[in-house]
Amino acid sequence: MLRAAAAEVATKHARLATSALHGVLAVNKPPGISSAGLLDYLKRNIGLDSSCFPFSEHFAREQKLRAPGTKLKRPHSMSQLRVGHGGTLDVEASGVLLIGINRGCKHLDKFLKGGKTYLANNCLGVTTDSRDAEGHILNLSNTKHVTHEMLDGVLPQFVGSIQQTPPVFSAIKMGGKRLYEYARKGQSAPEEIKARTVLVDQITVTHFENPGHETSGRRVALPRGVSEYFAQGRY
Repeated sequence: MLRAAAAEVATKHARLATSALHGVLAVNKPPGISSAGLLDYLKRNIGLDSSCFPFSEHFAREQKLRAPGTKLKRPHSMSQLRVGHGGTLDVEASGVLLIGINRGCKHLDKFLKGGKTYLANNCLGVTTDSRDAEGHILNLSNTKHVTHEMLDGVLPQFVGSIQQTPPVFSAIKMGGKRLYEYARKGQSAPEEIKARTVLVDQITVTHFENPGHETSGRRVALPRGVSEYFAQGRY
């Protein structure tokens, strides 16, 4: 009883201390968790030490919440900490996610006006319903004839100011819901998803490999955790 009461008092003191925290954090989001899921963890645990909830357990719970047929619902947080994130990373993406704390949330827009750099590992010849590695495979094509030179010849079409239609598995709001909410229920979007103008400065193939046919370029050295993640058959 006394230990439980002491832990509760310590938690309350930590919560009060977080009300004085203001700023912007650069957090390296791992693959396998949504931006909202990571934000939820930070809101619950910033300012705590020994009573901090293990991230591994939170990560496992988030994956269960995202299982097919599961309605995404997180436990209510009692934290008074105000947190927000600038931009959104896909669940299967890893990278820097800007987190605003209390008054720091007002400054997130300042960091979103610059360019972004992405490093992607792509598998050719696979079409999915979500246009990424998370979706169900719709079609498989033979890619044995594809060469590095062929890719270099096609990529300029995707550089510059181009029109890009977002997939239905996206966070864009339509009809009061996120598009992915319709997609997860097998429903069509309530209206046509319009193309958007995006600016791509450069696309470079750093490494190309067609098993048994051609290997060229130089592999990019990825952090151990990321390289192991891609080695598990993801693309």
